[in-house]
Amino acid sequence: MRIFFTNTAPIIKYGIGQAFNDKGHETYNCNILLEGDWQHRLEQFKPDYVFTDGGWGIIEILMPYLLNKKIPHIYWAIEDPPFFEVLSLPFARCSNYVFTTCQNMIPRYELYGIKAGLLPFGCHPHWHKKGKANPKYAHDLIFLGNNYDNFPERNAAAGYILQPLISKGYNIKIYGNDWWLDKERPFSIEPSIYGGFAPVEDLGDICAGVPIVLGLHSVVNSATMMSMRTFEILGCSGFFLTQWTPALEHYFSNHQHLVWTKSEQETLELVNYYLAHPEERARIALQGQQEVYKNHTYHQRVDTILSQLSPEFENTPHLDKEITNYRITRKVFMIGK
Repeated sequence: MRIFFTNTAPIIKYGIGQAFNDKGHETYNCNILLEGDWQHRLEQFKPDYVFTDGGWGIIEILMPYLLNKKIPHIYWAIEDPPFFEVLSLPFARCSNYVFTTCQNMIPRYELYGIKAGLLPFGCHPHWHKKGKANPKYAHDLIFLGNNYDNFPERNAAAGYILQPLISKGYNIKIYGNDWWLDKERPFSIEPSIYGGFAPVEDLGDICAGVPIVLGLHSVVNSATMMSMRTFEILGCSGFFLTQWTPALEHYFSNHQHLVWTKSEQETLELVNYYLAHPEERARIALQGQQEVYKNHTYHQRVDTILSQLSPEFENTPHLDKEITNYRITRKVFMIGK
């Protein structure tokens, strides 16, 4: 099978795209928003399917072309549920196969006559594995991600996870884009706490050397949708302390695979305890890695996709007038991070 991916993001390069390769399928990664000759590349590759994961600004340039050429399209709605109406639904209406990270959204797709399957995030054991401690990341606590300001629950969690650790003077560093320094956002930090950009390729080394990796989530009302970092950090055998969500409790066990917190007091108590108990951190990190390797690899996600590429699950795509004139301002964030 030949699959053309419409971006080159790490979730493709080190995740689901690589897993397709591992299973013997041919793939081609092309950021169609940046590569002006993407149509030529697609035609030369001759894919059986085109695969889009999320994607702001893609639908209006991609879907009319695919529907005209009758090339089947697989859409993975990784921005569900917040952007269901403005992004996922328009894509789903003109896609042959639809998958979502949020199980709660499947009935909503069905209301529009669209069949959708569940496809959560995952990890790739070749890329998401324990590395070697790097002195560049010589901190007790690290957060990796961007400072999104349009998710109230995420902002609240930053207030009871990140802020008390900063205020109490812990050895903490926050990595991501420079939104963290923007004082006009609900949550911001001082330059001394900001570490700049950390390449995703460094995640294994970070998890090997940093005692506690912290997590935040933009979606807190889903049984399956959470930050993709969860699976990646656990895959790298990192000790993950994060905000509680229903999805975390659905997939993982507290103090067995990871640790979650619901308040400032609990955050401080957990950090103090686990910084003082490295053996317990190591046990939980190993068990977390074993859990995602057993149940949440991208190879398993590929198996899910392949099992549903059949007439039974296929939708009939159509190009509505509103999609023909569709315009979305390209966003520079992803809720799964």
